[in-house]
Amino acid sequence: MGMEDLMTLFTQELIFGVVGGLGLFLFGLTLMGQGFQKIAGDKLRRFLGTTENPVLAAVTGLLLTVVLQDGAAAVALVVGLLSSGLLRLKQAVCMLLGVNLGISVTVHLIAFRIEHYPLLAVGLGFLLYSFGRKRFTRYLGYSILGFGLLFTGLDALLETMKPIAGNILVPGTISRFGRLPVLGYISGALATFVVQSSTATIGLLQVIASQSVLENGLRLPLLPAALPFLFGTNLGVCATATLASFKGNAMTRRAVLAQWIINLLPSILFLLLLKPFSHLVQDLTRGLCALGGWLGEVFFLIPAECPPQQAGLISREIAVAHTVFNLLMLLFWLPLLTPLLKMAERAFPNGRLEEDLQPDFLNEKMFDTPTIALQLATKEILRMADLALEMLHLAWTAFTQGNVAAVREVERKERAADSFQERITIYLSTLLSRSLLTAAQSQYLAGLIHVVNDVERMADHAENIAQCAEAKIDEKLPFSETAMNELDLLYNKVIAICKEAYRALADNDPAVARRVLEKEEAADKLEEEMKQNHINRLNRGRCWPASGIVYLEFIANLERVADHAVNIAQVVLKGKERGI
Repeated sequence: MGMEDLMTLFTQELIFGVVGGLGLFLFGLTLMGQGFQKIAGDKLRRFLGTTENPVLAAVTGLLLTVVLQDGAAAVALVVGLLSSGLLRLKQAVCMLLGVNLGISVTVHLIAFRIEHYPLLAVGLGFLLYSFGRKRFTRYLGYSILGFGLLFTGLDALLETMKPIAGNILVPGTISRFGRLPVLGYISGALATFVVQSSTATIGLLQVIASQSVLENGLRLPLLPAALPFLFGTNLGVCATATLASFKGNAMTRRAVLAQWIINLLPSILFLLLLKPFSHLVQDLTRGLCALGGWLGEVFFLIPAECPPQQAGLISREIAVAHTVFNLLMLLFWLPLLTPLLKMAERAFPNGRLEEDLQPDFLNEKMFDTPTIALQLATKEILRMADLALEMLHLAWTAFTQGNVAAVREVERKERAADSFQERITIYLSTLLSRSLLTAAQSQYLAGLIHVVNDVERMADHAENIAQCAEAKIDEKLPFSETAMNELDLLYNKVIAICKEAYRALADNDPAVARRVLEKEEAADKLEEEMKQNHINRLNRGRCWPASGIVYLEFIANLERVADHAVNIAQVVLKGKERGI
């Protein structure tokens, strides 16, 4: 194809049509996903962590993709849940397998001939969303509106692509992918990575293939040419997962490595078997059309017969090929998960943070014995408390020694603290719903939930102190020896208060808890003295204003840490009053 031919094809009208049609398509896809998410609510995220069975995990991944209407978003969510410790590696990998299959649902929808209904869906969706009184009705309308916009965008793409598809050079160029499948494979991966939506990429492929058949009558060369491009879209999703894992831990990197292997190896095999697989898909599509013909006639979606010259058939063949490919891949990998995961674990061994994320004491088998279950939860909270203390120590090290690496370590451990909070809270909430607790036990459990939140806030304040340290390092802020000595004194007092509070919780000792309250009062007096000393230094011109801001921020965060330690001590005191 020469430069003149390209200039003729890619006119301004064509470019605007493609950009606008693709924009409508992606916007509709987003609205559908958001609507389904609102309907599902928080139950979706809680359900994801319960998928222990590999097959159920794969089905969950499929449903997750249908709900989100975006394979890339589903992958990013799974990687995020794995990083936070809410999913195990095996669960996550099985869900990623299901995500590939879930994309097929939308691909099949695109293959249906429903050109008369998108505008009706837009109108109906708008009415339901605007005038619906119930939450479910409004967000159902939101999803229907997205569905209509998706197909409106698809229709715009179909119309726009007619000049390209009508040029005999374009199908010929596409058919080269059949002779050079690696080129098609790489093109599919790159297109998916750029668009960040495998659904949109496959939809565009279906549009071009269908219009090429309609305008030129070509059919047989296009499916073998489309398949390498189709296989490549899975690899593009892997690139999305890789981006999502950059800020993750060893567990997320294992999942991403497993996903690359899962998608790459079968693709190579299918590229070698391109022609027989094409014939299989064509025969299977004809059979499905014949089997479902009566249903199509009832709903006016697909015809009872699928003659070879029909443009919509190639689109349906692409959808069937995507489903068969990913289903076979799922069935192939499920029995091989154990060796695959072991290989991934050897490639990315556990770091200290990943060990921190694993619960040592939370055991749901103890729910029948609430007293023991509460003791186990307390021990897990104390592990979390040790992590918060370690973060405070690292933040202080960063501040006094100018250690940037310590700042980064605090940030990493803060994610572990968030994971602890979520795991322990879920454990305690489940204990409350499943077990028969006494009134005193229920109140103590509620107190433990408050303790978890207090410890997590301590970790947050440790991160704030680390940020103070980073500001001090980056801006080279000077601190007088007097100011540093004052901060050192307050820091050690607050650490002592925290240790006493944790000891009171561990031993359920009210005497120790009362000492926490006394020490916190002494710390409050010291804080007031430090603030007054700071004002005096400012008045005498002995304090740099920017340093003063960091100084006061440091004091404020230490003060909040001590306040949360007092809250923990009060939970112990109230528990003793109730006879626990």
